[in-house]
Amino acid sequence: MKRGGIILALAMIAAVAAMAIACLMHHKNSSVEWLRTEFGLNAEQMKLAIALHEEYRSTCAEMCKRIAETDARLTAAIRTSDKPTPEIVAAIAETDRVRTECRVAMLRHFYKTSELMPSDKRVMYLEKVLPLVLHPGEMHAEHGQ
Repeated sequence: MKRGGIILALAMIAAVAAMAIACLMHHKNSSVEWLRTEFGLNAEQMKLAIALHEEYRSTCAEMCKRIAETDARLTAAIRTSDKPTPEIVAAIAETDRVRTECRVAMLRHFYKTSELMPSDKRVMYLEKVLPLVLHPGEMHAEHGQ
């Protein structure tokens, strides 16, 4: 059972690392220039997109911090037990709750950003970014280019 706990802890650490990398990659280009080039935003739309992006950056950073904290608590609980205790079960539920909050915040941000675009571009944008909500921790291959 100890071996299973170690494997679970390593998997959780890998998931946190993947989410952190995705978050950093999502925010690597604060100018969000890819929106202008790929979706043809004009200067006013870009100004609004940059403001939305900057607003969301702090939300994302806070969510990443909270995810890391809940994962650390879960990891610590798993390392001190050889069976799934009520504390471990509660810690798992908490990590899921925080990740859900993160996904909802991300989805809200994407919908706000999409509102800056004409409907045909909105659909293309959402198709590009929604995999981040559907598969958190994975970076959509074309996102951010």
